Amino acid sequence: MERTIHSCTLDSRGFFMKKKFTSYITTILFLTLLFSLTVANCFHEKVDFSINENRSLSSFPSLTFSNIVQGNFDQQFENWLSDHFPFRDAWIMTKAAVKKACGAIENNNVYFGEDNHLIKQELDYDKTTIQNNISYIQQFTEDNNIKANILLIPDACYGEEQLLPKGAVNMDEKEMIQSIQQDLQDQTIIDITDTIHDTKDTYFKTDHHWNENGALLGYEAICKDVLNKKPNTFHFQKVSDSFQGTMVTKSGVFWNEADKINKMECDIPFQVKVTYDNTVMKDSLFEEDNLQKKDQYTYYLDGNHALADIKTNVKTKKKAVIVKDSYAHILLPYLASEYREIQVVDLRYYSQSTSSLLDKNTDFYVIYSLESFVNDNHLALLY
Repeated sequence: MERTIHSCTLDSRGFFMKKKFTSYITTILFLTLLFSLTVANCFHEKVDFSINENRSLSSFPSLTFSNIVQGNFDQQFENWLSDHFPFRDAWIMTKAAVKKACGAIENNNVYFGEDNHLIKQELDYDKTTIQNNISYIQQFTEDNNIKANILLIPDACYGEEQLLPKGAVNMDEKEMIQSIQQDLQDQTIIDITDTIHDTKDTYFKTDHHWNENGALLGYEAICKDVLNKKPNTFHFQKVSDSFQGTMVTKSGVFWNEADKINKMECDIPFQVKVTYDNTVMKDSLFEEDNLQKKDQYTYYLDGNHALADIKTNVKTKKKAVIVKDSYAHILLPYLASEYREIQVVDLRYYSQSTSSLLDKNTDFYVIYSLESFVNDNHLALLY
């Protein structure tokens, strides 16, 4: 009996010593890591802008009495530390690589699709926003005695559904678009839902936007449903093969194969003059300098502007006003071949009356990705 008690005592003592030793080692490793990161952060080159994430990084918060008392300093410091963590991009990329290697189908709500496609998960939508946007369009067209040409562009999760990994879950975009179209049946509906779903290579691999092939489908549908004519023919010229878009940024898959950026040129040449925000004038729909930026999609129509006024020498008197999101940018080189003038309105920035842009020769368009239409409330600013 005494031997058993003695043995148990020794075992217990050994267990607690081993546990204490493990605790010491863990503490030492943690402190070593913390010290190493602190030293690394001191000598790490400070940057104000993340190229991979295409955004400005948090600046060090002001160490003021009011900032501390109001509780702002802690959160601002946490944001700064997170943004300036040593080798941050490497950590983000490592996390994505480990998740993918372990069989995960997504990272940060971006699916790892086939053939290096990074596809954004689409689940959220606001029913109130949808109904409001439908009402805004109906009221605007009624007040101005016009019909709107409605083009809702499916997102890549539907357009490239065949490339999604097994187990991917998204909202039913086809059903959603059909429901919205039903409520807007008084307008002219341009439906590309099935066409874009059944056509390959219509979205960028690394970005959420459709590419020149997808936009071409939109243009062909507009020619059929609105203009009642055969589309013009275009040829493509590669201007970049290094585009890493928003899905690379969001997913952390910084090693992904890059996309190409193509210039679309009509086989029937025409001249263009573009005025941005009533100030800056250009003689092209393509901004070459933006190919040196992270977001090369801004090559098309120079990115977001409140108003872009496009004038051409195309032999027609027809004019168009387009209320849109950024999906329309890559569509405009096609549409410009059909109109004498196109005024492109981004309601997120435009503060004037859209009605004042309309006249009897105007075709009025609403061109949005489905994601924007079901979540963006800026159509309230049509008036």
